[in-house]
Amino acid sequence: MALRIFGAFVALLLATFAVVRYRKGQLRRGELVAAFLVVSGLSVAALAPSVLDPFLTPLGFRPGQERRIVGLLVISNLFTMALLFRGFSREDQLSDEVGDLVDYMALRRLTDEGLAPFDGACAVVMPAYNEAGNLPTVLAEMPRKVCGLPVIPIVVADGCTDETEATAQGLGAVVIRRDLRRGSGAAVRLGYQAAVRNGARIVVTIDADGQHDPTEMERLVEPLLTGQADMVQGSRVLGTFEVESRVRRHGVRLYSKLLTALSRTSISDPSNGYRAVTSDGLLRMDLRQDQFYVSEMILEAARKGLAVVEVPITLRRRASGTTKKPTTLRYAWGFTKAIARTWLRQPPGARRSGQVPRWVSNAGPAIHVGDDAPNERETIGG
Repeated sequence: MALRIFGAFVALLLATFAVVRYRKGQLRRGELVAAFLVVSGLSVAALAPSVLDPFLTPLGFRPGQERRIVGLLVISNLFTMALLFRGFSREDQLSDEVGDLVDYMALRRLTDEGLAPFDGACAVVMPAYNEAGNLPTVLAEMPRKVCGLPVIPIVVADGCTDETEATAQGLGAVVIRRDLRRGSGAAVRLGYQAAVRNGARIVVTIDADGQHDPTEMERLVEPLLTGQADMVQGSRVLGTFEVESRVRRHGVRLYSKLLTALSRTSISDPSNGYRAVTSDGLLRMDLRQDQFYVSEMILEAARKGLAVVEVPITLRRRASGTTKKPTTLRYAWGFTKAIARTWLRQPPGARRSGQVPRWVSNAGPAIHVGDDAPNERETIGG
């Protein structure tokens, strides 16, 4: 009897939840119907359990008050889980669609402003959220040329509410304004699109808070130009760092071992945002992470057969302002999820593809993606 009462209580809660969500416009009719099918089953089990014997007996739940209600609870939980997963899928899809639209508008705005071609230059992408106070120092230290290539700084103003955009424009940087803040990984992808679409040969990423030293950029770019690597990661472990908590130091060691094992590439600093990569290498990677994207790039580069090396760099104190990073525990949780998602979605086997990755939108001019044949190109976009 107690289980039947419990089943009726669960049915009442589920019915109330479904009605409230439907009235708020958060459930479709089909989802409401599915929820009430579960509610109906639980109600029948509580009021007239024998009615369900023809359905539950073949599943191994033989007649008996406890067995019937337990069996129905198991089935209802499976239905509920299916509804939850479907809801999560819809939410992720909607988020991706909104983000793609915002990125499309940002790139079209940049194209309409008449951005000049980069013509084989080194583009330096700086994701920035309210960094107006630090950009003057970072851009002042930026070299005009690196390894003979002209340097073009690109500041991605990621939903900024301060003077980041105006400051960057006043200092001569290319500015991409995105009206919706999505995170550093999404901002970097947007900068990557602008760089590869406008003909950059090398793309560097650097923090806008002053922690990375722009004068060390040659260390990252030179191995790409000499053919030693397709992607170069900066490493504070191989170099120096001014501030590092004990907890974060142990975290760096732990995640470096994990990424080294998963990617089969020696990685000593798994979360450093200072890197350089060739445009061709970028267009082989499937990039999806809006946050904690460094681990994704390392795993993707390894899966696509790119040569990845590390070079020593200096990690300095933030020039001014407060950090935008979450607390240590939240950072560790987010970083772990990013690694798991990237690793789990990777199919075994295939390393290269001639298809344009999803993160490259249809905005802007056509781009080219190299396929398995080294001398062939496939035109994508337009």
